[in-house]
Amino acid sequence: MAEIRPTTKKVSEIEGVFVVPSYQRGYRWGTDEVVRLLDDIYNLHGNEVKGYCLQPIVVKNHGDYYELIDGQQRLTTLYIIYHYMHTQVSSLIKKPKFSLKYRTRPEKEDFLEDMDLTMKEDNIDFWYMCNALETISEWTEAKEDPTTAIFSMNKYFTDNVKIIWYEADENENPVKLFERLNIGKIALTSAELVKAMFLSRGSYGKNEHILLDDKKQEEIALQWDTIEKELRNDSLWFFLTNTRGRESDSTRIDLILDLMCGKKEMDVKNVDKYGTFFAFEEMRKEKNLDDLWQEIMGTFLVLKDWFSDHEFYHKVGFLIASGAKSLSEIYMASREKKKSEFREILTIISVKVSGLIIIMQNLVMKKVGMLRKSEDFFFYLTLNP
Repeated sequence: MAEIRPTTKKVSEIEGVFVVPSYQRGYRWGTDEVVRLLDDIYNLHGNEVKGYCLQPIVVKNHGDYYELIDGQQRLTTLYIIYHYMHTQVSSLIKKPKFSLKYRTRPEKEDFLEDMDLTMKEDNIDFWYMCNALETISEWTEAKEDPTTAIFSMNKYFTDNVKIIWYEADENENPVKLFERLNIGKIALTSAELVKAMFLSRGSYGKNEHILLDDKKQEEIALQWDTIEKELRNDSLWFFLTNTRGRESDSTRIDLILDLMCGKKEMDVKNVDKYGTFFAFEEMRKEKNLDDLWQEIMGTFLVLKDWFSDHEFYHKVGFLIASGAKSLSEIYMASREKKKSEFREILTIISVKVSGLIIIMQNLVMKKVGMLRKSEDFFFYLTLNP
């Protein structure tokens, strides 16, 4: 398996020379993709989310430049946004710290420096780049205060918005990696990135000199696969989620990782795809990776205990299946509680929920009874006009 070392960088921290290789197509983002990126970033205003992660940028470090294996569309769009902001308030917002070069059509390097809209029709790459610049301009001008919007965007790049930096091993074949990424053989899910955090050579926690040795990494890899295999037990999965898993699910350990991050099931589709990895990236700044892994194992063992304990199985299963409580809510209620204390909490919640269900059933039955009486009355009238 190729060595990877994922991390995160704030957009304002991206620097260096990025070379777009000849095996990639040119820039092809249209208006919809550019507007979606702008909206996603700008909507951070007033949002409680402290950070937002863009899709990964995959590179190979060649010393004096990075080979840009994946993420050309996003990185080029970020460059054009910076170019636009700089041209509008040049003395206050600097040019981007990174540059883009191309193995084919090197004239695009000069074009990106000036972004001359009169050259839009010269070739297809220029057309898409100019269209992106025009889209950014129109989007900004549509704001109530365009200048404030520009400064807000620049602040988000500095404080909030990050990219997942996915650096390939020096022995990795970039062409084959590109092919695997683009035909879906490599799933850059949060779970895969968190796993790579533990298994990358030179991984560290809050103290850079504390490394995970090969033996510990092998142990984690084995335990990771064991957790994943056990979560593919349909009975356990249905108990925890009240859904039937699909064989096509790339990973199920996400459930454990999401619980540790406090992510609620109802939020999964609404949050950043890599939000869980982003959270673990923050955690490892405060905790040793060995301790962090023990927390993951501990969380999984808690769920297994609920599944194997007769009383927990029925009460937790009842609350999840009835929709009264989510797994996330139940898990949070169990945190830092003794088993006996949590058992009492479950009993209280279950009794309350059962009582509510009985009340609702009685109301429904009463309503049905009234309807039946009404139907009988009308039937009587039809027989006795």
